[in-house]
Amino acid sequence: MSGNVLMNPVLKTVKVKGEDRQVCELRVMCSEYKSDGQGGYVQDDARTFPVQATIWHEGTAKRVYEVVRVGAAVTVVGATYVRPWVNEQTNQAEAGMCMDAERVTLGLQRVESVLYRSKAQVDAQKAPDTAPAAV
Repeated sequence: MSGNVLMNPVLKTVKVKGEDRQVCELRVMCSEYKSDGQGGYVQDDARTFPVQATIWHEGTAKRVYEVVRVGAAVTVVGATYVRPWVNEQTNQAEAGMCMDAERVTLGLQRVESVLYRSKAQVDAQKAPDTAPAAV
């Protein structure tokens, strides 16, 4: 699904099998477009809806939290499902679209510049904290 980020991502710590894990929650307005009959496109409001995405992979979760901001155009890939809930104000049953996100890519529509890390920085982040024991 593709759309614009509705609010800045939130990084949370949750328990998974008794261990702490950082996940990122991302709310995206999934947008569908249709032809306007004049060679352009307009948003199809009947097929545009918010999606609550959770990024479970810790590395991806941290990068999304660090890089993505409200208004960014993103494409999110993962498993979607409907989550029912009760509106506390009206006591009515409602439902929302959710996704367990596997991948988040940033659209370039609103990007001004990009700063790449050197390969040495990437390799240093992957290196273990301690040196291997001498044999």
